[in-house]
Amino acid sequence: MKFFRAAPAVILVTCVVVVAAVTGLAQLLTNRLVKAAHDGDYELMRNAFASSLKAMEDEATSDAEIVASIPSVRRAFAARDRAALEAETLGMFRTIEPKYAIDQAQFHTPPGVSFLRLHTPQKFGDEQTSYRPMLAEVHHEKSVRKGTAITKSGAAIFGIVPILDDKGQLVGSFEMGLAFDPVLKDMKTAYGIEGAVFFEEKQLREIATDIEPDIITPKNRVGKYIRYYATHPDLMSAIVTDRDVEITEAKRFERTVARAPWGVQLVPLYNYANKQIGVVALATSFAEDKTLAGRALVWQLVAAVFAITIIAGAVLVSIRGLLLAPLAGLSARMKALAQGDASRAADPLDGYCDELQELASSYEALRGRHRP
Repeated sequence: MKFFRAAPAVILVTCVVVVAAVTGLAQLLTNRLVKAAHDGDYELMRNAFASSLKAMEDEATSDAEIVASIPSVRRAFAARDRAALEAETLGMFRTIEPKYAIDQAQFHTPPGVSFLRLHTPQKFGDEQTSYRPMLAEVHHEKSVRKGTAITKSGAAIFGIVPILDDKGQLVGSFEMGLAFDPVLKDMKTAYGIEGAVFFEEKQLREIATDIEPDIITPKNRVGKYIRYYATHPDLMSAIVTDRDVEITEAKRFERTVARAPWGVQLVPLYNYANKQIGVVALATSFAEDKTLAGRALVWQLVAAVFAITIIAGAVLVSIRGLLLAPLAGLSARMKALAQGDASRAADPLDGYCDELQELASSYEALRGRHRP
């Protein structure tokens, strides 16, 4: 094996292996950073939804408390004067309904009988405690309750407050129900998160008898659920399938739709009795992360090729140019000298590296002895 070929080859192979290992490590770190960023995205989706849902519950409760605290409303309700109560509240309801996404508003008499639905005044008198435990508890405990529930008019986020007469006796309750649309729309506006909420079809059919007919349809059916609302229906129908929604605890996954990767977070949705009644699906695009990771990989590969090229050039110049080539010249002259040919002088000493200058000097000394 010739050192002239073997040494540079060993050094170059070693450099290639080291550069490849460093590039692989950089790519591994990039992937871990991307994964950490995605973990943060999933946590953001969960926290943003929980925060938005709580804010809507608080808003529904606050709105209900304001209406229930109006003296004229309390007097009309305590007197069971439906016409007077409707006159006091219906105009107000129609004014604020579109502004604050109020889906339902209703007065109940104990233990949970509808007295006046402001969203459908012509319907009243039905007893609701059999499927609305939160309403029953408000009347039983005489305290405020809030949460998600399914009623005859559909699903909403409720705040229910008890109404007492001047003697402190319970005369009934009033509730405000806010639509789910603003929760998901606000998340999309603030964070670019697409969302959809699904409710059990069986419960919707059994309870929500006054629901809009275009909601419970085959196109909205996903497993045992109905897609009740979505910020982007076509996208969410491609992202969330029948098997995906069959969950009892939070779940996350990635799915590619139209070449774009999406991170999907599924969250079970419970009613006040802690019974699961639906699922919320949240999705954020990972396309930018994928693009940036791809660019990072390209730059890492370019840097690796550049590094290998520079190292290879440095090895060839330093080892072959400064050491091996001059050494080969001295070896040829030494061989000729051994055969009696002293005619070939060594190159000027300043043309050799320090390690070869002594060898060149020794050659010149030997050549001087063999001169005639």
